[in-house]
Amino acid sequence: MKLTYFNGPVRAELIRLVLVQGGIEFEDFRFEFNDWPKVKEEGDFPFKQVPVLETNGLKLCQSRVIVRYAARLAGLAGKTSEEEAMSDMLVVAMEDDILEKYWQCIFFEKDPEKKAELQKTFKEEKVPKFLDNIDKLYQKSGGDYLLGNSISYADLAYYRMINAIKSLTGDDIGSERLKGLYQRVAALPRIVNYEKTKPKPAF
Repeated sequence: MKLTYFNGPVRAELIRLVLVQGGIEFEDFRFEFNDWPKVKEEGDFPFKQVPVLETNGLKLCQSRVIVRYAARLAGLAGKTSEEEAMSDMLVVAMEDDILEKYWQCIFFEKDPEKKAELQKTFKEEKVPKFLDNIDKLYQKSGGDYLLGNSISYADLAYYRMINAIKSLTGDDIGSERLKGLYQRVAALPRIVNYEKTKPKPAF
């Protein structure tokens, strides 16, 4: 199994975390921006984009498709159809409501005044409201993780989300319960090892 993506987290980090926590061996092939034309030309990727997961002669693209596939392989998608739907809902919400907004106000907006305004709104309004909603769902689960007492890829997505946005929001965000969730995931042996050994990202 081979995962191909830039030497950075953006669209591939959750996939990496899921594969790592699932104990699935894979080649984490990372390349620099300058190498993208060559990688794209030689890669024979379905839609000429990354990330791409190659497994059993199959080439999968689209990050959400890949991460769901990886979560099923790793046993982290949820134990029932309902849990699978809940984990998908949480992960998509984190991506659409937080990460996409974060990338917009950090990387994509070029006007300094608009960028500053977007960052202020994101930090002071968007994130607190979103975390409050997540916390309410977490409280209802009644367990150590978002879906109860078993870890799912939604927990890894939460950990990944906080790691992404804390450069803007700082570490001290969310309820004590959510801080505990983050720390619980961060302390998982496979995650600890991954964080210690992964290459230094270019962005």
